[in-house]
Amino acid sequence: MVNLYWCAAGCFLVSVFGCTAATEQIIDAGNAMIDWSGRINRTNKSVSFDWLGVTARIAVRNAKYVTATIQTSAASRGTRMRVFISDQGFDLYPEAQFWVTPYINTTMLFASNAPKNTLLTMSNIVDPRYGTGITTVVSFATDGTFEVVSPQTRRMEFIGDSITAATNVVRPAGAPSCGDAGYQSDWTQTYSAYLCQHFGASCSTVAVGGKCMLRECGGLQMPDYFLSTMYRDAPTPTYSFAASGFAPDAMVIDLGTNDERVMRNSATMSKRFTEETIAFMKNATTWYDKPDIEFFLTSGPMENSTMNATLAAVAGGVAAGLKVTWIDMRTACVDARLHAPDDSDGCDGCAMHPGIEGHRGMYEAAEPVIAKVMGWTPTPASMYSRPTNA
Repeated sequence: MVNLYWCAAGCFLVSVFGCTAATEQIIDAGNAMIDWSGRINRTNKSVSFDWLGVTARIAVRNAKYVTATIQTSAASRGTRMRVFISDQGFDLYPEAQFWVTPYINTTMLFASNAPKNTLLTMSNIVDPRYGTGITTVVSFATDGTFEVVSPQTRRMEFIGDSITAATNVVRPAGAPSCGDAGYQSDWTQTYSAYLCQHFGASCSTVAVGGKCMLRECGGLQMPDYFLSTMYRDAPTPTYSFAASGFAPDAMVIDLGTNDERVMRNSATMSKRFTEETIAFMKNATTWYDKPDIEFFLTSGPMENSTMNATLAAVAGGVAAGLKVTWIDMRTACVDARLHAPDDSDGCDGCAMHPGIEGHRGMYEAAEPVIAKVMGWTPTPASMYSRPTNA
């Protein structure tokens, strides 16, 4: 366990390294040197959020450590964060994973025995539906020097239900089932995160487990949540599309799994799903004031019976002048190595959901389609992934 202290002179002391004297550099989380993606409330001082997938990219030079001071509005357990570092020509080596709690505010993100140049990527990996509260990142500190991180120019947004919300992704080996509650969630191992990483895109994820496109499912649904800066805000439309400075080049909509329960054996509800999906896409182009958004509608892998309604939405969207493409994810779980040959387990994750391999299958289905439509190639690793130091 690493013990954290403050020196009398105001410097940060870490028991495993000793006091860093007066050389520690602290910057506010809202500082323009930090590249943030996802729906956030950003001030000059701090950054607050609750949607999963919100990510900060922090570059340091000649650093032995980087810490973050993070707060949560949750009473006991907030969200879980995952941190990656760049090295050896690759930007995403797993470095740390931790729960945000009201009891410990300062957390070690990165530690090294020798000074190092690196790019840190810190992501929120749990769906706010699990009572994660509002997370506020206050500041970052290092014994090295912070550097400006150039913003990612490609932009993607993902709209979905529990699959996109990273629910039940990490199924322990040999576990017959598991009750998630956020413990088996990990956005960084989902199809959407893989796509963001592969294309080097700044991404926004608006996803809630158990939700639908159709309001006939009862209660608040994804068209309601899409208008909110925070999950807890819905149905109040608090997100300022114009002021956000974000508009997606590509939007992936992965809905239908929960809509199926009201669409089952109902031609009327299937037609409604098609109409509501087209309306959602039209509204998105209006709200973002970006008529050329490339939409990608998916089918599968937990159920495939809504495919025809999705295909109709693709055709109807194109007829209405929208840019819409279908992605076939129906066999993403069946193709996974950990999937039961007799299909008895649904998918390799918990509760019939796609697990790590299922999400990899979803990514492999989506990547060539998006790459072709968008004309995107993989983004090279950052300069900080090179093995040279100062």
